[in-house]
Amino acid sequence: MDPRRTRRSYEQSCLELQQSGWLRAGSLPPLPSKRPAYDDEEPLGVEFFRTQVSDAKFENLTLPRTFFGRSEIKNVSFAGTDLSESTLCWNDFVLVDFSGCDLSRGDLRAALFNSVKFCESSLAQCDLRRSDFTACDFSGANFQGAKLTRSQGKQMRLSSEQMQHADWQTSDGEDPDGG
Repeated sequence: MDPRRTRRSYEQSCLELQQSGWLRAGSLPPLPSKRPAYDDEEPLGVEFFRTQVSDAKFENLTLPRTFFGRSEIKNVSFAGTDLSESTLCWNDFVLVDFSGCDLSRGDLRAALFNSVKFCESSLAQCDLRRSDFTACDFSGANFQGAKLTRSQGKQMRLSSEQMQHADWQTSDGEDPDGG
């Protein structure tokens, strides 16, 4: 994250999404109390469901517990954004910049990541199983406790330190809900 840029609050971030047309005008969505799931009874908060998001900048925002489901996210920058405890399952991410992004404790299973930058991002405690990573950059990313399989690790070009900190799983685990 650019030290000259300050991450905006949740309210400011939602207002920016409303002004750019990515959120409906009106009252701001509530911040969920836990990581969202597709079948939650409580409101999802900020969500991108069955939509195409392209050519957008969502930089230096505070959007924890955001729900992404069954969407294509292409040529979008989330640089410096807090997306901690978010759900990013069953999506295609192409040419996306998550540099300096906080994705910690997120669910990133069963997604396709193609030419995605995770430089200096936090993937701590994330579940990345069942996802495919093609031509992604993980330079300086935090993998403390991130769940991966050995076959995924071979396609990700991780540093020895990142490999040491990952939580290597012997199985792909269950498909995430909503598939």
